[in-house]
Amino acid sequence: MAKVSAERADQMTLRRRDRIRLWRDTGLPDGLELLTASCFDHSYPAHFHDEFVVAAFSRGSQRNRILRHDGIAAAGTVMIIHPGEVHTAEAATREEGWDYCAFYPSARLLDRIASDVLGGHGLLDFGSEAMHHDPKVTQDLLRAHRIITGSPDRLERECAAYAAFGGIIARYGRWSHSGGRRTAARADIRRSMDYLQAHFADAISIANVAAVAGLSEYHFMHVFRTCTGLTVHRYLTQIRLNRAKDLLSRGTDAAETALSVGLYDQSHLIRQFRKYYGVTPGTYAAACR
Repeated sequence: MAKVSAERADQMTLRRRDRIRLWRDTGLPDGLELLTASCFDHSYPAHFHDEFVVAAFSRGSQRNRILRHDGIAAAGTVMIIHPGEVHTAEAATREEGWDYCAFYPSARLLDRIASDVLGGHGLLDFGSEAMHHDPKVTQDLLRAHRIITGSPDRLERECAAYAAFGGIIARYGRWSHSGGRRTAARADIRRSMDYLQAHFADAISIANVAAVAGLSEYHFMHVFRTCTGLTVHRYLTQIRLNRAKDLLSRGTDAAETALSVGLYDQSHLIRQFRKYYGVTPGTYAAACR
């Protein structure tokens, strides 16, 4: 009862002007995750996703930083962020806020679609520009998102998703045979990132991860932050939260999820989840289908 009350109390502290819905649709390829939001006060701290981010902005404007590049996403903007790219977001003007929708397709899914749309093979790359002012594609994405959100028909939802992703790949996608932005980290830091991905539930020390990279602890911490845009601790927290979403979407309760991913307890999970995603674990789990 105390744990349930803790989450309910935490939900009450959410700023009421913000309307954020994040969920996973297990009926769509790779359990596609989606978001729809109207944000005023919530700010997304530096974070990354294991999947692509494909977003369409319908109102207001968002101030963001993507790979250390500052920008403004206004209505009519399409945003495409590659897996692992660190970014932040907040309202450009608090009184106006911003409305948008987002899809989080896996690289595997988009690579598969790209093989049909572009022909050939490689790693799908959307170039160095994350944002495009493209009202037509924005409307196409918003329309697809409304269908996926509202339709009880799985086939209709699948058709909308495939059409939307095929459209952005045809317009902005290309093959990168060298790996491009998706494999840009230097080799020693990439080894440490892989180690964190494999051991996220363990008690990890800087010495453990620095040894994998073959660097001294202090030098490793400096190089890791320079390469990734996050401290080692924040990077590990992101991995744990991404794993937590997988468990929550499959019906694992918040207390068990917290322990399974290496977080201290349910309260810690709730605080971190709300900070990075704008919703509580319970709200996310209830929205998944």
